[in-house]
Amino acid sequence: MHAPALGSFSLPDHRAEEVLPPSEGLRREMALLSAVSRGDIRAGFLIWRCSKSLVVPQRLTRRPQFAMASARMALDGWPVQVRATGGDLTPQSPGLINVALAFRSKRHKGAIEDSYMTLCHPLIGYLAELGITAECASVNGAFCDGDYNLVVEGRKLAGTAQRWRQLDPGISESSNEFAVLSHAVVLCEAELDWLWQAGNTFYHQCGMEASIQGDRHVALSELLPARSGLLVETIAQLEARFTQYVSTL
Repeated sequence: MHAPALGSFSLPDHRAEEVLPPSEGLRREMALLSAVSRGDIRAGFLIWRCSKSLVVPQRLTRRPQFAMASARMALDGWPVQVRATGGDLTPQSPGLINVALAFRSKRHKGAIEDSYMTLCHPLIGYLAELGITAECASVNGAFCDGDYNLVVEGRKLAGTAQRWRQLDPGISESSNEFAVLSHAVVLCEAELDWLWQAGNTFYHQCGMEASIQGDRHVALSELLPARSGLLVETIAQLEARFTQYVSTL
């Protein structure tokens, strides 16, 4: 039986402020999940920024127009990347902050909600320290809408998704214990309108209804207009908070 470490996950030369292509950021998230499923660590986190792109779930690749739509978006400077977690289309840019948290959980009634809240609680706590009251809720018209958006006064500040994976054989005495990857993307300093325009253009080219409504969103920079260096400060504060937090999981 492995004795997994408690603490943050580290990759050689990983810097949270670095802007990564979506394929590399997602690869690092899967490496984090694998570290938990192998028993190398019990819990860990990863914070990263993504280059301009559209990240979509596997199900959208089944659309007949997907390949052509992806090619057109790439020509317009919006490469399309498929991800392993669920949800819906998520526009990405360097002004957003990706937070991935991996940990162990058992399947039980309410396990999905519990796993989302494991990620959302420290984010809600951090926002409270900034004087921002956030809750988990659905926001009709928001990108990648779900019940566990982080919402401020009815507008979406962050989206969430998760993926479960069975632990490797011999890692746990329980056959009902899994590795969970919960992910959030926080709208921080981005110009939001161009993100939603790109997402709706992709939907249209896939033969789908353009469904993202810009006024359903808010960025940290709008909530804290007097703060300079907000992106760098937020990354540093989240790294410090999650470094402490994973030791409790």
